[in-house]
Amino acid sequence: MNKQKPLLPVKPSGMEILFYYTCPHCGRKVPLVAPLQPAMAQCDSCSNKFPVVPADQKSIRFLKTVLDNGRAGINPDFL
Repeated sequence: MNKQKPLLPVKPSGMEILFYYTCPHCGRKVPLVAPLQPAMAQCDSCSNKFPVVPADQKSIRFLKTVLDNGRAGINPDFL
């Protein structure tokens, strides 16, 4: 008989901001974790590549700070 103790829920240890870029070839919304440099994305539907405009690093840093890197998202009394 396997007597493992139940796992407790895990709190977030960080967060990322996701941006959606519409593929100019097929129109699919491609999710990317906040690219901070100009880059080429590859559509997971049609496999074509396309350039993306980077996210503003200061805005990303601000959001992560305001949300305490994800911890505020699980605590309704954070503010």
